[in-house]
Amino acid sequence: MTTINKSTTDVLAAITAQNLFHRSPSQATTVTAAGVSESTMPISSAEQKEKKPRKEIPGKKFEEQNITRFEGKNGKFSYRVQIRKRVDGKQHSLTKTFKHLPNAKKWRNNQLRDIELNGFPIQVVTETTISDVIDDRLKRGKTLGRSALQVLTFIKADEFGKTKVSTLTQQQLYDYADLLSAGERMPQTVAGYMTHLARTLSWAKDRGALIPIEVVSLAMRTLWEDEVLARSEERDRRPELCELNKILTAISENPRQKIPADILAVFAIYSARRLSEICRLRWDDLRVNSGTILVRDMKHPRQKKGNNVWCTLPSEALEIILAMPRTSEFIFPYNPRSVGTAYRRHRDKVGVVDLRFHDFRHEAISRQFEMGKSASFVRKISGHKNGGCLYRYEHVEEEGDKFANWDWHQLILERCKSLH
Repeated sequence: MTTINKSTTDVLAAITAQNLFHRSPSQATTVTAAGVSESTMPISSAEQKEKKPRKEIPGKKFEEQNITRFEGKNGKFSYRVQIRKRVDGKQHSLTKTFKHLPNAKKWRNNQLRDIELNGFPIQVVTETTISDVIDDRLKRGKTLGRSALQVLTFIKADEFGKTKVSTLTQQQLYDYADLLSAGERMPQTVAGYMTHLARTLSWAKDRGALIPIEVVSLAMRTLWEDEVLARSEERDRRPELCELNKILTAISENPRQKIPADILAVFAIYSARRLSEICRLRWDDLRVNSGTILVRDMKHPRQKKGNNVWCTLPSEALEIILAMPRTSEFIFPYNPRSVGTAYRRHRDKVGVVDLRFHDFRHEAISRQFEMGKSASFVRKISGHKNGGCLYRYEHVEEEGDKFANWDWHQLILERCKSLH
């Protein structure tokens, strides 16, 4: 057996000690009790990771405001954020679970910041239905037009009105539009229903209701793309003089017809005014010298009230006004719905098909173009602010004035005088 004397041992120990200062930590040398060095193998990165402590240690006390940590069966943690608040005697809460703590903190901080600015988002919407939202708009919102009021009243009473707005989905809105279409409604009619509904939901959202408005927007876009909804049809129906003669004769010769629907029809053909506008014309808004009149609350895609427009009166229309008796603040003091009913009844009686009162506005505008008038001139009569909308009403068929020397012009003037 080989022996190592003490001097040799001391030399080896000195060399070993000197080498300790030149080795990297991963190449550390262990000195045995006998003084002989044993060089260890470098530690791999995988071994280093195994020796690092875990970020989340089970059993360690977890402290995060409004956040609770849970350990799953796989040993991984999840984080539930819960923010509670008592409002008006009722307990409300916001809750959401995350897989990662940073995401949980971010959501919590955003919610707390929003609560500080806007108050706690009370989950009353979870119990609020579409009918409730509609009812609220009818009570607090501005006065709606007759069409919007009818549509919203229908939806409010419908089974769909019981749908909770907080859980409203794109599919629910799409299915409801399909249901309306199945009831033999035209796509443009369904578009009116869905547009009024979407505007009402947006109105409620702007006033604090927690409605997934992005779902509503997505549903409307999809309905338009799939052509479940459609724009109003562009009509080109114009009356023949023989058709007008039949209708006007039937009205004027009916002794039981108290409302002079024939006068208003002829006035519409000359003035290009809608029926509802005709029945709102006021004597105080008439300017005889300039041949103009103020049309109050003229129809507008966005501005329903207060859209008052000065319009030029063609000479024939002005003559009819001046021949009317002044019995009221209104020039034509009649209910437009009653006038429309009377017109349709006599139209159907004489067998004229698909000629609406509103078609007289098309006729008046087309007549002006056929007479060679410029678009800027015609707009002063019709009240349009741009040519795009104006040309939807223009259906030129011939040149000249087909109502020149029309017998009904003089007959209607006489009818007006008979009302005095």
